[in-house]
Amino acid sequence: MKILLIQPPIQDFYQTSIRTQPIGLAYLAAFLKRENHEIEILDCQTEERRSIPIPSELSYLHEFYPFHDRSPIKLYTGFYHFGMGWDEVRKRVEASRADVFGISSSFTPYHGEALKIAQLIKEWDSRKIVVMGGAHVSCDPETVLKSPFVDYVILGEGESRLSILIDCLEKGKKDEMAMMDGVGFKRNGELRINRPRSFILDLDSMPFPARDLLDLDRYRIHRKRSTVIITSRGCPHGCAYCSAHLVMGSSFRVRSPENIVLEMMECHKRYGIESFDIEDDNFTFDQERAKRLMRLVIENFGEGRLELSAMNGISFASLDGELLHQMKRVGFQTLNLSYVSTDPLFKKRIKRPQSVVAFDHLLKEAEKIRLNIVAYAIFGIPGQTVEGMIDTLVYLMGKRVLIGPSIYYPTPGTPLFERCERETLFLSNPSQWRSTALPIETKEFDRLDLATLLRLTRVINFIKGKMDKRELEEGITWQELFQILNDHGSDRRVLDWKNLIFVLMSERCFLSLRRDPGKALSIQKEATSKRVLDVFLEKAWEKPVLKSRND
Repeated sequence: MKILLIQPPIQDFYQTSIRTQPIGLAYLAAFLKRENHEIEILDCQTEERRSIPIPSELSYLHEFYPFHDRSPIKLYTGFYHFGMGWDEVRKRVEASRADVFGISSSFTPYHGEALKIAQLIKEWDSRKIVVMGGAHVSCDPETVLKSPFVDYVILGEGESRLSILIDCLEKGKKDEMAMMDGVGFKRNGELRINRPRSFILDLDSMPFPARDLLDLDRYRIHRKRSTVIITSRGCPHGCAYCSAHLVMGSSFRVRSPENIVLEMMECHKRYGIESFDIEDDNFTFDQERAKRLMRLVIENFGEGRLELSAMNGISFASLDGELLHQMKRVGFQTLNLSYVSTDPLFKKRIKRPQSVVAFDHLLKEAEKIRLNIVAYAIFGIPGQTVEGMIDTLVYLMGKRVLIGPSIYYPTPGTPLFERCERETLFLSNPSQWRSTALPIETKEFDRLDLATLLRLTRVINFIKGKMDKRELEEGITWQELFQILNDHGSDRRVLDWKNLIFVLMSERCFLSLRRDPGKALSIQKEATSKRVLDVFLEKAWEKPVLKSRND
């Protein structure tokens, strides 16, 4: 059979383009090629970007995101369609002449784009078979399968399941299909969902992703060809907000370091790839395996010859100084660490794993070896308070880290989603269940509080960046910065960053720089939570700010 696997375009305020490589589809393709099927991959998330009107269900965000802001501490500048336009997608679908279309739906707020492709296929030829898989499908298969444009859904790991499903379709084995686990279909007008019961235990037996079906020149980091690599599957932690276990199971399964290095060598020799992003949920869960992998990479490639990253994030609970040193030697320049919160009781309530080594100790080790750290904090989880979120922000402000603020979004099938649903804490449209949409409000915080925390983090990172460039002295306090800016002058007509931050501190509000059509730049006040700024400046006023980099 001819099969076209599709990664849809997305519509949002921003796109992290270096993380869009559809490695999951490349894994599926490798399995299907082994069964002698004809396979193509259509990656619709090209570098094209087109400004589009913000959807009506997200129109309330205009208050928080002034799109015409030209200031250096702005947030988002517009709403965009990232990737191929719908007409081009339709042409590529029709030109493929495929029998089966496999569509990835990995993120609930983007499911509308996946359904749009399914609709285009069915409107072109209703006899074509549409199969949908991905993280969102595993979290909410019933809703996905209710669509008239979707014939089958795949839950959990898709490689062997999609291969078996296509074999059943090709040979008319409906009874065998009905017995499959991890598949959903319609039978006599009723939905049949067979939940996943099994997962791939021997990950070394899997073929390497079919990267030959991807345009590898599109995926680059620092101009080097880059690829995603996955070294383990499954998550035993069970964090209340995370759906990883619904897709890959709760049992931690690994590839051997030797098998991983073989894949890296193939990527390097065959495709000229020099940059690898390890996309695991729990790359360092088994520290000894991770250390052995680092040693093997050095043995086969040399020290620092590759560029490595783990942009999906690493739990600092599974790191130690020795592993940090080895990761630096191999080619890691920056580590993205999942910090979450300073509140240990809150982390315990949401079932975050506890650390053996203190975060401060890891930061000191990273500083010694000049390894940069991005520390991710989560804001907006039910149970958090404004004071608690600011404590986390103030703590990270005083460390040599870049702060990565993540606004919590509800994911179907998780304990926190069920709580939010019971307490009617989130907005009703799934398109609103994204970080940028500020989906959750509780008695403790509202959307304006969260938007202010986001922009405040942007200000702190901006100041850290000025310290990295030696334009500000590292370690100055907000009180000292206020005096410096006051001496600089507080003329509201001066359009520079110093005045913007001075007004932030003195008047407790954000300013934007607007350029109206045919007019010069002007300064405007923006919606700001005075409560958040009051609490932050009270807690942070005499605390030093440290730069973001160790290099």
